[in-house]
Amino acid sequence: MASGDKRIASHEDALPFGTEIICVGSLLVGIAALDFSWTVPKGMGTIRVKKVRSFVTVALAGGTDASVTTVKKATQAMTGGTLTIANAAAVAEEDYCDIVNDAHARVPEETAVVLSIAARASGTAGEAVFFIEYERCQT
Repeated sequence: MASGDKRIASHEDALPFGTEIICVGSLLVGIAALDFSWTVPKGMGTIRVKKVRSFVTVALAGGTDASVTTVKKATQAMTGGTLTIANAAAVAEEDYCDIVNDAHARVPEETAVVLSIAARASGTAGEAVFFIEYERCQT
């Protein structure tokens, strides 16, 4: 690297071996409830959802309640799958939830992974990009 070049990434920034990622959004996080579904493609096999991250792209403003997203396998909430974005989250704020490695985190092909974003009671809507980290299961 030449003098003055900025660091892009290091080994500490890397995803764990075998982890894949899908980017979803920008999704509206605000006054109205929203369920966004991503179906595991046929032929992919079963995946295990490990973590979901959000990055605010349009700030949330006002209000007294946070934006809460529940990560689900179809209609069943994943253990540890509650992601909360603060009620006055600024652009580039990052939040995440770690999904517990249990039966709810394992999603068979042709089954939906759902990001269920609850409605906020007050304030203005914002937007966020979500990253779903997963690994393919061997069995």
